Amino acid sequence: MSIFLREATKDDADIILEWRNDPLTRNQSFSKGLIDRETHIQWFLNKLSDTNCFLFILMDGTERVGHLRIDKVNDIGEISYMIAPDKRKRGYGKKIIGLSERVVPHNINALIGLVQNTNESSKKCFISNHYSEFSAGDIICYIKVLS
Repeated sequence: MSIFLREATKDDADIILEWRNDPLTRNQSFSKGLIDRETHIQWFLNKLSDTNCFLFILMDGTERVGHLRIDKVNDIGEISYMIAPDKRKRGYGKKIIGLSERVVPHNINALIGLVQNTNESSKKCFISNHYSEFSAGDIICYIKVLS
């Protein structure tokens, strides 16, 4: 099977909400509370129409296994991602970060990711994709300049 990113559509909203409300995902997120469907749908539709936001679904063949968001601020893209709860520990985190470099718009010169210091899995994913690591207390900032 091939692993690739495709653009997210409104049909992906419910699965992304399901993944986001998973207890482990919430524990590793900066916002830990449950999100109700109405709030999520409004946020998701706003993000889909935002020209500075790029939403993708990580596919393994025909199966959705993860979600990637890149928010553009000036010439920097901030990466946010999550892997489906039943697909964790299979290398998809490393893969989604690596694939982000292929889909990032050309006017983005660097990618960054912010990770809680306790999120060992995400830290390993960024390091394995050759990001530089900077500690800011409880938050680790990963950055990669694109050539």
